[in-house]
Amino acid sequence: MEQKNVQALFQLQDSFVKEFNIIILKRFESKENLNIIGKLGFKINRIDEVRDRFIGQIELINDLSIKLKEEEYAKIHICMAGIFTGLKNENYDRVRFEEMLKLNGSTTLSHFIRAYIYSVTGLSGMPQINTPMINFIEFFKKAEIEKEEKDKQN
Repeated sequence: MEQKNVQALFQLQDSFVKEFNIIILKRFESKENLNIIGKLGFKINRIDEVRDRFIGQIELINDLSIKLKEEEYAKIHICMAGIFTGLKNENYDRVRFEEMLKLNGSTTLSHFIRAYIYSVTGLSGMPQINTPMINFIEFFKKAEIEKEEKDKQN
């Protein structure tokens, strides 16, 4: 079977680290009992329609605090951007493309961020940090609930 016959409509075209910052507050004595507290952000910067395809740019932001016994040892901030495309057809419209950016795009960038943080922390004189995997279905459900509650308050 030709690969083109099974190729997904949604494709990653490019990704890059837009922002990265690591602050080591204290020298790590051990990797045991490290506690990683994270704050995650996501945004769609733009969606364009060019001929027969959609082009979307997203950002995934991860702010981490690495603690040992309640004491903060390091802070990591990373923002990764990704550019994705999707072929337009009768079953694949702008709404569907936006859903793909949220679920598949964020998941893809999340794995790149995990690998980046793992590599950089290993090179920086601290234990290699393996960030937790994210359930993006739940992440976006909770974000939608928070947005609805905020809209009700305004």
